Amino acid sequence: MKRTIGIVRTIGIVLSLILLTLNLSLAETKPKIDGILSKDEYTKYLSLSNGDFQIYWKIVDEEVYILMIGRTQGYVALGIAPTIKAGDADYIIGYVKDNKAVVLDYYAPERHFGHSLDEKLGGKNDILEFAGREDKEFTYIEFRRKLNTGDKYDKVFPKTGKITIVWALSDKDDPHAMHVKRGYGELKID
Repeated sequence: MKRTIGIVRTIGIVLSLILLTLNLSLAETKPKIDGILSKDEYTKYLSLSNGDFQIYWKIVDEEVYILMIGRTQGYVALGIAPTIKAGDADYIIGYVKDNKAVVLDYYAPERHFGHSLDEKLGGKNDILEFAGREDKEFTYIEFRRKLNTGDKYDKVFPKTGKITIVWALSDKDDPHAMHVKRGYGELKID
């Protein structure tokens, strides 16, 4: 009897370990926020303007991971869900200066005469983690944030459907400098 109970316990432990291993292998892996595109790190990708602006994204749980790549040595900007041209959008602007990444959380009003830091408007900086780097041709900005930050100056990044984006590149590291290229796109989330 004791031997049978021992065998059943052993089988139970082995099955539990198998299920745990299976669950871990099926769990969504999170991209490493390091400014480097690694193989199989992101599940979604969009290239715009002949590769001048590239965006990779992946949703894990209630967060979105994004890697923006811009053909520039200045800033790379992403506007999420603009409603009027480039206005009423949640902007993330990043650049690399002295080998250090800077990533800022902005909002642009409906009549886009510029953008302001969320914090200056009474909101908060909702970028949870970021990194970046430059090479001779591109600036790489990688970050993560919650899908729904709860900040009135941020747009919700949906888990399904589509979302309109606006992007911009500058040849300067100053986030208030005029862009030299810009465009629009649509991310197909699922």
